[in-house]
Order: sequence, then structure tokens, then C-alpha cells
Amino acid sequence: MRLLCCLLTACLFLAHPLAAQDAPRPEVSKADIIRLMERIFTEDTMRDDLVRLGFKGRNLDLATAQMRRIMTDPTVAGYIADQVLAFNKDGTLPVADGARGTLWGVIDRGVGHLPLRDLRYYYLVEQTVLNAMPVRDCGLVVRERLSPNRLSDATARVAARLNTPALEQYYRIQLEAARLGATRPPVTMSAAKIEQVETKIFNALLARLEGTDNGAGMIRTFARLDKADNRSACAAGRLFIDTVMSLKGRELHDALILLSLP
Repeated sequence: MRLLCCLLTACLFLAHPLAAQDAPRPEVSKADIIRLMERIFTEDTMRDDLVRLGFKGRNLDLATAQMRRIMTDPTVAGYIADQVLAFNKDGTLPVADGARGTLWGVIDRGVGHLPLRDLRYYYLVEQTVLNAMPVRDCGLVVRERLSPNRLSDATARVAARLNTPALEQYYRIQLEAARLGATRPPVTMSAAKIEQVETKIFNALLARLEGTDNGAGMIRTFARLDKADNRSACAAGRLFIDTVMSLKGRELHDALILLSLP
């Protein structure tokens, strides 16, 4: 199961192509991309979209500042610009499209490099988001059938309701993950280690389900998650992340690294 990505990705990158669709696009430089990102993240429309998604007060200020901070950070912005150029050597890819995917990617790359304390907090927030989602959206997320735009909006609506200290701490960790992702290669894990960690998680799940009324049904849901209805899939996903977060020490660290693998 792939858990939710960053809380700030809702409404990032509106339609900001470099040129009209029916006109030739000019050659794009790294400096052009960085300047465009700086302009996007100072526009009032970003704040308006956050308001639409439920942000207000201090959380609105935090979310607005975080979008600007993460995308104008020299390390992160430089990495994203390089990636967009690498994908788009002929200058035909709209910067907004290229940067959107790279933003998700650079945070994903960095999460596994976080120290355990921050890594655990990061996934505690994602657990909170999953638990707070409507059952239908939660089930679609677990089954990986929620479109990226709907996932971003659903995630942001939950994020808007987080208490301010939790959101502030999460944003600090998220920015650090982006910086780590921009400067370090993705974390890897051997096939043997993956099998070992998955076995520990599976055994922990079995222990939690032992003696419960719905244990057999839940195991069937995990075995055929793609065929499950949204309610069952959501329950399975919430049980899964709750089980992972109940692990301790090295087992917890290994499980969270497994979740953060590309």
C-alpha cells in the first residue's frame, strides 16, 4: 500500500504553461524554471485555492508560506529545475506538469533519509489523514484508485483541520525531506530485507486479528485488496498503518523505511 504523499500538494501548479498551446515554446533554461516557480508561489490564487479547501487562520498562513518556502528553497528548486530540463531537453514539456511530478518525487526520495523521530512523526500525520478521510476516499486511496487531483484535494481538506502545532511540525519535516531528496539518492532495501520486514508486519497483523470477529474477513481483504469494496479496503488500510505505527525501535524504523521506498 502506498500511503499519502505531502499535505501541501493540493492546488499546487495551476495552468501556467510557458506559451500558448498553439504557439512554439521557447527554449527553457534552469533560471527560467526557478523564476516561474517563484512567481507562482507569490500569487494570490494559491491562497484562494487553499481557502477553498478549508484552510483558514494560522493554518492558512502556514500552508501558504510552506508552498512558497518549499518551492523557492534553492536546493529544492534547483533540483526540480534540473529534473524538468532532463525530462524536457527540447523545451516542449509545460513546466507546471514537469514540476508537479518532481515535487512529489523529491519528497518521496527524502522521507527515508529522515531520522526515526521525524520519520515516525511524518507517518503519524499521514495516519491521521487516512483516519480522517471519508470512507469512500479512504478506500479508493488504499486501492490506489483515487485520481491525483482528488487525492490532493481530499488530503488538503483533512490537513486544513489539523491542529496548528501538528501542521507546523509536519511542514518542517516535509521541507527537510525535500532537501534530503534533492541531495541524496533514494533509500534502497535488499529483497531479502524487504521480505523480512514484510513478514514482521504480517505477523503483527495476524497477532492483532487473532480472536477478533472479523479476523478471517480482514485477511481475505488483504489477500484481494483490488477486489475489495471501499469500506473493507479503508478498514484494512487503517489497520495496516495502525499496526505499523505500533511497532517499536528497529522494527518500526525498518517498516517505515519500507513504506518510503520508491
